[in-house]
Amino acid sequence: MKISLAQLEALFWAVRLGSISEAARHLNVTQPTVSLRLRDLSTAVGKPIMSREGRGVRLTPDGLAILDHAARVVGEVEEIYRKARPEETSGLVKVGVSEAFALAGLSKMLPDLAARHPALRLDIEIGTSGALERDLLSGKIDLAFGINLSSAPRLRVTPLGVQEAAWFTDGTADLPPVVRPHDIAHYLILTTPSPSPGFQQTTSWFSAAGLEPKQISLSNSITVIAHLVAAGVGIAILPRRLVQNRLGAGDLTALQCRPQIEPSLMCAAYRSNDWRPAVNAVVDAAQTVLDQLDWLKPI
Repeated sequence: MKISLAQLEALFWAVRLGSISEAARHLNVTQPTVSLRLRDLSTAVGKPIMSREGRGVRLTPDGLAILDHAARVVGEVEEIYRKARPEETSGLVKVGVSEAFALAGLSKMLPDLAARHPALRLDIEIGTSGALERDLLSGKIDLAFGINLSSAPRLRVTPLGVQEAAWFTDGTADLPPVVRPHDIAHYLILTTPSPSPGFQQTTSWFSAAGLEPKQISLSNSITVIAHLVAAGVGIAILPRRLVQNRLGAGDLTALQCRPQIEPSLMCAAYRSNDWRPAVNAVVDAAQTVLDQLDWLKPI
């Protein structure tokens, strides 16, 4: 028996989606059909490739070895199809985005993707950049948009641009025109939990002067932090574009500061063995929308 494309697709999607039933739904076939294709693939290679684990699946070492090849084959076939029928890029992409990205771009990116690729489906998760990177490496998501994502060997990382940030207050604090760490070290400092980019920016800015803030309060939501700053509760480093409406309304005041705040690089990242056109389509749509919004500075 020869290995077929249908068998490789069954393997790829059963692993990607976590179950045979989900693979069957994605491939628009019955669950027994997917199971038969997987059994036929095991027969063709002469070794067991998969074992059932509750409703999920677990690959054997031989199955893991085949998976990378299956991903390449499926990706190449989809790329051929995408070039021939670009309007029909399809499939499910599990996307993780930072809160700033979600607030900045999703309202424009999702309609844009729906218009370009109506058969493409997205599952969206909001999380910190560190959590998104872990979920990407574990296979929980397929694509991440976050800050300062690492160039791990298993990941392909595409820098999208620099996300500008500044210190913000509600405007009532009596501060000099250019603030330095000793000017605000006694204020309540609001930031996201370690090891988030916001926490790193905040602590690095103070440590450059050999200082630590007397009080730090943590929240995993930068939207909540911006609200607390506007209410006069504390001071925080925030992405400029995220709070531009509050700036226009006078709720927040941006501070000039020395030293400069460490830059944050917005990135797209996916696993290097996931070459699907659907993933590239989402990255392209995100880059287009961010360029239209002028959200990021060029690198």
